[in-house]
Amino acid sequence: MKKTLPYFAIIGIAAFAGNMINIGLSYGMHWLSLDPIAFMESFNVDFPLLLGPTTVTLMPGFIATLWLYFLHKDNKPAQRYWLFAFAGLMLVNIQTVVYHLPMNLDFMALSYTAEEATSKLQGWIIFHWIRVVVAIVSGVFAIKAFQLSTSN
Repeated sequence: MKKTLPYFAIIGIAAFAGNMINIGLSYGMHWLSLDPIAFMESFNVDFPLLLGPTTVTLMPGFIATLWLYFLHKDNKPAQRYWLFAFAGLMLVNIQTVVYHLPMNLDFMALSYTAEEATSKLQGWIIFHWIRVVVAIVSGVFAIKAFQLSTSN
């Protein structure tokens, strides 16, 4: 398990980051091209479809990274990097729940005027790219942890 689990962590984080990049480059750019009201109407369809792939890609990395943190109590340098990788993924989750999810629900409920929707979507996109960067950094920490755990 100790040899296989790092692959789940690294591949899961990479898949999640790739999924998030895809959302930003495809959906995000498409949403910005739409009329604000049409965007919110389409978001009502798009958002639920994005939940499955996002969850399926995030969960293996999230769970495996936490598990690996506890498995490496005998290797403090590797454990520290597993903790950093997990903390990054936790930060992405917190940002999603605190910032993105309430806005997503408001987009779906058509709660914004056209001007508000445009402004909110622009902020959503900016903060989405922050999530992408944090996910990539988490992947780098996971790779470093893996290197440290195999060198001993």
